Amino acid sequence: MQITAHNDKDFRELQVSGRLDAEWADTLKQAIEDALREGAHSLLLDLSQVVYMSSAGLGVLVSAQKQFQKIRGSFGVKNCKGPVTEVIRLTGLSKMLLWNDQTFTGSIIAPPGAIQAMNRIVHAKHADYTVYDLEPKAKMDWSVIGNPARLESGQYKADDAALTEITESTIALGLAAFTGDYTDQQASFGEMLALAGTAAVQPAGKSQRADYQSIQGEFRPRPEILYGIKMTGSPSHLLRFDINQRDRSAPLTDLVDEAMDAMQYEAASVVFLAETSGLVGATLRRSLTERVAGDSRFDHPEIREWLSFAPERIHVNAVVAIVGVALRASAQDRYKTLLPFVRPMRSSDDLLGHFHAAVFPFEPFKKRKIDLNESVGSLFSSGQLQAVMHLLNDDRPLSGAGDSEFVRGACWIGPLASAAALNVKAAASTGESTR
Repeated sequence: MQITAHNDKDFRELQVSGRLDAEWADTLKQAIEDALREGAHSLLLDLSQVVYMSSAGLGVLVSAQKQFQKIRGSFGVKNCKGPVTEVIRLTGLSKMLLWNDQTFTGSIIAPPGAIQAMNRIVHAKHADYTVYDLEPKAKMDWSVIGNPARLESGQYKADDAALTEITESTIALGLAAFTGDYTDQQASFGEMLALAGTAAVQPAGKSQRADYQSIQGEFRPRPEILYGIKMTGSPSHLLRFDINQRDRSAPLTDLVDEAMDAMQYEAASVVFLAETSGLVGATLRRSLTERVAGDSRFDHPEIREWLSFAPERIHVNAVVAIVGVALRASAQDRYKTLLPFVRPMRSSDDLLGHFHAAVFPFEPFKKRKIDLNESVGSLFSSGQLQAVMHLLNDDRPLSGAGDSEFVRGACWIGPLASAAALNVKAAASTGESTR
């Protein structure tokens, strides 16, 4: 079998020749999956030179049609001849698979309902952003939990843990565990993120598996959080991004920087759903509830006992849900209580941040305007959560692993309410004076 590709950004056409049988079905399946990974939203197969197709080959076509339907894309076949046409007709799949003018419009695919109004397109150094207005005037309320100062050398204790209810509008990250008994399950505390009504935790320990709890009926996840940032509300904008043609991928720090610039925000809640070319970060080897033997758990070489670093990018070609907060250094005086929870995202830079990622196997997701809770919720409901990581930018000269990088995806962003506004709101709710 031979497969020749013809590309036009979101649209791809594959010309297939030879026999589409059990021996070659996997080859075509891989070509279709490659098209999805590379951002094709619509795919047309030219089968004019296919002389035979078995049930194995037909199964690949049906599977592809379902994959593209899931992302609101389009899939079809054209120029079928002889036995191939007969197989498609007799199996009753003509309407599903065969090309027609209503499915494909020239080289640009336009499935019904797939195109929604957008606000504008922003061209930046690393990516092009299509901006959708969600709630342009919305601001995210936020609060901090616990004491991150104990990260260096302290031991977290039972009264540090705050039972925190997760709702559909909660966006949070920090160090947490699913436990109602602190003393019995101290080792379970690890990296946590909460999003789309789900809380996910990577328990400390190399052999521990990431776990999650989602809203089910009246049940709400209530992780014990040792320290973290909790945000509530609705993002103001959705930014769909594709990396510029000159770059194969873009670092997380640059994507956050460009999104902040595009919205002109000085402090923001930032959520990504994106395809990654590799992540750089760390997970806990031992729970921070354990006692520190020396002056600092982060001194070398003791740090190796506490943290597991990625010496190079891992989870290549995965899909990730990322939760974070970003802050311009120029605004730090207005967000003083947030400062202990953020770090410079790169050397000699004014951008501070804190980001955690939930990792899933590759799965294409819808183009254009998508719903945050629906899109992220479908990933968790698949039951394929692989890991939760604290993301780092290891920009040390020569020896550094670099930054996490991405090829395309969606970014939901919303400005953080100012600390002054939060104090006014808190005072108003308790009937206190704001003076």
